[in-house]
This record gives sequence, C-alpha cells and structure tokens, in this order.
Amino acid sequence: MAHFPKEACAMCKLKNQCYCKEQKKDYVVRINLKSIEAAKQREKIECRREEDKSKRAAIEGTNSALKRGHGFSKLRVRRLVKCRVNVGLKVLTQNFKRFARYMLERAKKAIPKIQRGSVPILAQ
Repeated sequence: MAHFPKEACAMCKLKNQCYCKEQKKDYVVRINLKSIEAAKQREKIECRREEDKSKRAAIEGTNSALKRGHGFSKLRVRRLVKCRVNVGLKVLTQNFKRFARYMLERAKKAIPKIQRGSVPILAQ
C-alpha cells in the first residue's frame, strides 16, 4: 500500500490512468500480491504460447500426412508393444518417403536440362 499527498496527485498528468483511491487525507494505491503473481503468470503463458505456435505449426503437417497416408488415426493392433512397433514402422516409412522425395529433387537439379529436340552425341 502506498500513500500520496493530495497535492502531488493533483498536479499529476496521469491521474486519470492511475489506480489510486481518494481518501480524506491523501490518495492510496493498494496493490494485491495475488494480482502481481497473476500478472506474472499471464506473461509467462503468453510467452510460451508464442513459442508453442511455431512448434505446433511445424508438427501438424507431419501428423496430417501420417493420418491420411498411413491410417494413423485407427490402429489395427492392440497392446502397447504392438502399437509402438506399428507406429514406429509407420513413422519410419514416412521418413523414407520424404528422404526419397528429397533425393529425387536433388538429382533433378543436378542433371542439366536437355534442350528440346537435341540429343547429346557421345564420342566413341
């Protein structure tokens, strides 16, 4: 709790934005410790939310591809060990597909494009 004389608050430019309450002798600002802690917690949550947005956006495409391409939404096996093996193999398959696509794109860029109608002649 903080007390301010009325003269100091009367000359303040930010009086209309202040949280002070007028009393008989002076103005009083009361700050609750719970409100301070709540404000700190809100700030932490907001910072984490910004960090998590980028991570979530990065993983959503992978989850979607696994659900659509490999039936990830409905497993056909039961029990923890079988589910883990099944999921592991599906993720491995997805990684192999991505690697193959990457290598094909890289090979296409490495091979020079042959102009239309002309075929290179190899010297013998």
